[in-house]
Amino acid sequence: MPKRVLILGGGDGGTILANRLVKKLPASQVEVEVIDKSDVHWYQPGFLFIATGEAEKEDISRRRPGLFRKGIKFTKGEVMKIDLDDRTVDLADGTKKKYDYLVIATGSTLNPDEIPGFEQGVDHFWNYEAAMKLREKLFSIKEGKVIVGIGGLLYKCPVAPLEIAFLAEELFRKRGVRDKIEMKYVSPIDRAYAPHLLNRVIEEEMEKRGIEVVTFFSVDSVDPERKVVNSLEGDSLDYDLLILTPPQQGVKAVRDSGIGDDEGWIPVDKHFLNIEGYDDAFAIGDATALPTPKTGVIAHFQAATLAHNLAVEISGQGTKEIFDGQSFCVIETGMGKASAQVSSYFYDVPPGLIPNWVLHAMKLAMNKMYWRCILTGMI
Repeated sequence: MPKRVLILGGGDGGTILANRLVKKLPASQVEVEVIDKSDVHWYQPGFLFIATGEAEKEDISRRRPGLFRKGIKFTKGEVMKIDLDDRTVDLADGTKKKYDYLVIATGSTLNPDEIPGFEQGVDHFWNYEAAMKLREKLFSIKEGKVIVGIGGLLYKCPVAPLEIAFLAEELFRKRGVRDKIEMKYVSPIDRAYAPHLLNRVIEEEMEKRGIEVVTFFSVDSVDPERKVVNSLEGDSLDYDLLILTPPQQGVKAVRDSGIGDDEGWIPVDKHFLNIEGYDDAFAIGDATALPTPKTGVIAHFQAATLAHNLAVEISGQGTKEIFDGQSFCVIETGMGKASAQVSSYFYDVPPGLIPNWVLHAMKLAMNKMYWRCILTGMI
């Protein structure tokens, strides 16, 4: 009988894993089912370009059923409970799914209530609706104070607030209003970006663009009526437009099932990605508690490693591989240029790459390759 692999979540990690697994194994050896509450797949890095008017909905979204290889079953449904001991998953419609191997790729969910006033006073681009709302404001503001930075401390894509700061600044220049807009970037640490070497490049670029870096500013609350953002350190800043990373946590089903930590992040083996205490259940992507950035690139590499290892285990042929924490992230800095960060478990000093047009072109190319090559498992 073929082994039943159940994948919860049809984002980057879940889709790449499913497509790679059926490419490696015949139907006689494996059955793959992907469950997600939505039948629309969003290319999440594209929300940045939605906000700045450089992309539209049709550029960054596809119907999920059309993204899977032949032999993969897609089920639209909401996961309510995961029982790792019983090897079952309960859906909202009462269906109970059984599995031989489980992969949780449910990502994260926004938790704006963690910061009082966030939902009423802050803009962001972590989903399509929010990105469109921010776009309207970026194209309509003519003067005032714009603050960009880190709100929730654990969030998808560590470089996203840097990118929106640079691209918004560029947009204001193109609109001819930059000289009437004061820009600040707030960070809870002593610099704009954690990795020291790349931070030097980032802060040099911000200085060139007239973006003031405000350090040791840990967002505590927002007063949307007075348009003031307050920090845990006791400082306050006035704003006309406030763009912050929203607080995030693991999804409700994971938290309700008692699988993750207090915030719903799932503890897994950092090399083989199995959930602690289980050899038939795994987690990948943003859902994990691993000390890696929560990015699509990480989910991609994890999915590739896990697909290989599951194929080895199911077929009984080959040698398993380890996930080494590898990450490669291109950082948009505006003006048709980008920088990049490379890291893994074994080194944490990224190259301090001067922004250039080659990396910008690479990012644009990846946006196009995502649908045809990356999700299908070709690369």
